[in-house]
Amino acid sequence: MGLQTIALVFISLFGLTGIKGHAETINYVVIDNQAKPFQIEDDAKNHSGIITDIVNEIFKGSPYEVKFHTLPFNRMMKMLSTGKIKNWITYGSPSWGGVQAEHLSRLPVYHVEHKLVTNPSYAGEVKEVEDLFGKTLILLHGFDYPGLEPYLKAETIKEIRVKNHDSAFRLLKRLSDKAGFVEMSLRIEYNLKQTNRDPGMFLQKNFSTVISDYDIHLAMDPDMEFSFDRFVNDRLVALSQDGTLKRIVDRYQ
Repeated sequence: MGLQTIALVFISLFGLTGIKGHAETINYVVIDNQAKPFQIEDDAKNHSGIITDIVNEIFKGSPYEVKFHTLPFNRMMKMLSTGKIKNWITYGSPSWGGVQAEHLSRLPVYHVEHKLVTNPSYAGEVKEVEDLFGKTLILLHGFDYPGLEPYLKAETIKEIRVKNHDSAFRLLKRLSDKAGFVEMSLRIEYNLKQTNRDPGMFLQKNFSTVISDYDIHLAMDPDMEFSFDRFVNDRLVALSQDGTLKRIVDRYQ
């Protein structure tokens, strides 16, 4: 074998290895069992959902390799805030605070409104936060609720934390007129269907006077390189312009 042939073989092998070696890993973080339909997973596999589908579309055919991490919410927040996971992407909002509000996509991916889910026997509307004083709210374990936090800490409003939506609906039914469940309207409708419950069993009261409507964005590692930030934002614009973003959202409504 001549020197020229050896050189070509070496270059070829190096090139193939280099392509694989330079495929940067992106760590996509999924909240375990609480984020449906934004993130849906079955025993940390069979992933789908609005955010998951968007992330998959963004990186389809790209040089980035997406690695999934399914974590309980509190553990996820600790690992992201302490830098235990690098090059990560998930979702967040400027209304939430913390790492899920620090470095967001320019375009939002969904507009959120909250409702107070109650039994028909629960009296009254929520026109202002004072209407909740002395009452009990069912909330998801680990999550923060903008507009409610000061009153929960002061115990002006009582709270019961549950692990998932099924537990919330069961507790709500048992407590009759003594409590209401605060949740995003999309997640209420989706999880009622998933748990085979009749939406007519409950009332959904306006809650925008307490938790204002807000946008959800993709959230990224603040230490991520600018080239990655630009890639994600450019792809998100393209998905919005060609209608892919709307089609993904429509699947889960």
